[in-house]
Amino acid sequence: MLKKFITLFFCFLATFVNAVQVDMSNPNTVMHGVSSATLKRLEQEKAKLSAHPDYINDIVREELIPYFDYKYAAYKVLGSNLKGTTKAQRDEFVEVFKNHLIVAYGHVLSQFSNQKISIKDNNDYHGKKTVKISVTLTNQNKKITNLVFKFRKNNKTGKWKVFDVIAEGVSLLSTNQSEIGNIISKSSVNYVIKLLKKKNKE
Repeated sequence: MLKKFITLFFCFLATFVNAVQVDMSNPNTVMHGVSSATLKRLEQEKAKLSAHPDYINDIVREELIPYFDYKYAAYKVLGSNLKGTTKAQRDEFVEVFKNHLIVAYGHVLSQFSNQKISIKDNNDYHGKKTVKISVTLTNQNKKITNLVFKFRKNNKTGKWKVFDVIAEGVSLLSTNQSEIGNIISKSSVNYVIKLLKKKNKE
């Protein structure tokens, strides 16, 4: 289930331009600034990716991660367990969770195929802390998938970043909360950190 959501997520995110070039003070600008830069890079670096498949993780880290509020998402995944953690544990969990996303997204992005994208602007974002922007994906077989991207505005930087994506009514963040949160409740945060570190190396 999680892999399916990640696949749908990246059908859209794989078109993000470099973060430096995007005005992140407007969530719609972020969405529409999502152009062909990443796809262009994938096309330009086909030979390197073919010789070094793991290089896809570098592309994800450089082109896509700047748009993710992975720290906020990681804290949401920790949920009620957050209060019982030390700063060192929180920092380590955020880092391994980020790498978990990079590896997972990299696997899917390496199999990316073009999608037609339709974005519905949400202009009611002024004064809001979070907003939703709807996206419709249509594949080559004309199958339509409805996505909702949830953005959060950072009060300090004023930048909008994605912290969740809802695919056909099911939240990717909620899926992570359920899967990882259940493991934490049955073991510990330290155990999950070790588990994610191991999975990130696979």
